[in-house]
Amino acid sequence: MAKINLKNYICSVPFTELEIHNPRKTLCCSSWLTKWLPEKLTPREAWNSDDANKIRTSVLDGSFKYCDSGKCPFLAKAIKTGADDRVVFHKDKIPLKVRSQIDKFLSGKEINPYTLQFSFDSTCNLKCPSCRNELIVEGSIGIKRVKGVIENLQKEFGSTTKRLYITGTGDPFISIGFREFLKNFDKAQWPELDRIHLHTNATKWNRKMWDSMKTIHPYVKTCEISIDAATKYTYENKTRLGGNWDELIENLNFIATISTLKTIKTSFVVQANNYTEMKLFNELMYSIFGKKTNVYFGKILNWGNLNDIQYQKTKVWGKSHIEYNKFIEEVNLALPNKYAWHNLQEFISTHKTIL
Repeated sequence: MAKINLKNYICSVPFTELEIHNPRKTLCCSSWLTKWLPEKLTPREAWNSDDANKIRTSVLDGSFKYCDSGKCPFLAKAIKTGADDRVVFHKDKIPLKVRSQIDKFLSGKEINPYTLQFSFDSTCNLKCPSCRNELIVEGSIGIKRVKGVIENLQKEFGSTTKRLYITGTGDPFISIGFREFLKNFDKAQWPELDRIHLHTNATKWNRKMWDSMKTIHPYVKTCEISIDAATKYTYENKTRLGGNWDELIENLNFIATISTLKTIKTSFVVQANNYTEMKLFNELMYSIFGKKTNVYFGKILNWGNLNDIQYQKTKVWGKSHIEYNKFIEEVNLALPNKYAWHNLQEFISTHKTIL
């Protein structure tokens, strides 16, 4: 296949999505995009900032200079296969809603994000080595802060937001601030909302929890469940410290019955202690969710919780790793799978590499 020209492609995310962290903001996943927005600005100020516009310009001119193509699965796939994907489109095939945002931006008109990602509470009931070194739970001051951010976002963007993503840094059912928001969700304050996307470890997503937040049921059409294992031993002893495999499987079977869910993304952070379970994970997820599931495999990244020695030991995708060749074998057993997506394109031997 001929080398593609990125000037013919566009990423829609900087025109449609705003992630709110504590205290920073970004226009994409912070591990895929190398440029954060100014900390001291309000969410609306950050969305309209010069830095935000530089990011948008970089995907319009084809430089993608703030994007990490080795980590972003969408850009990696476009570069390697030339295929249009979910957010990276050929400029001749840009969806109308994205085209509208781009046209407004180019004409100097104000645009609003379609999606707000609530990533400003890292509270979780698990201590996963790939993510953190200790349990993170917000106290009373933190809970008050989280509620204040939600109120401010509703005032700034509530009338125009189409989608809420909760959460990318913790768990929506464990965070008191997020859980109360979901239980007491007021659709009148979010009149244009079409969807609430839940990103969770699913350890507390059972029938009782779900029944406690009935107002959001019509909006929850997609979700992501982060698991990182396909066996009880790996889950409880290596990737999900504090987790209970049997309870998880029970919850997954319940989630499979939720009729509003159209797509269930199940994610697997590939690392030295679980990579041999990739193929089994695929099979397990499809046995539970069938065609609803969308499996994602992503390289382990260092979020600052690992020292360099620890990271190199678990970074099985690094060429210097002692198990690298075995890792390549496992990747090619599990992938390519037309139903799975990933940022492991460079390791799949059935595709020709495009430089």
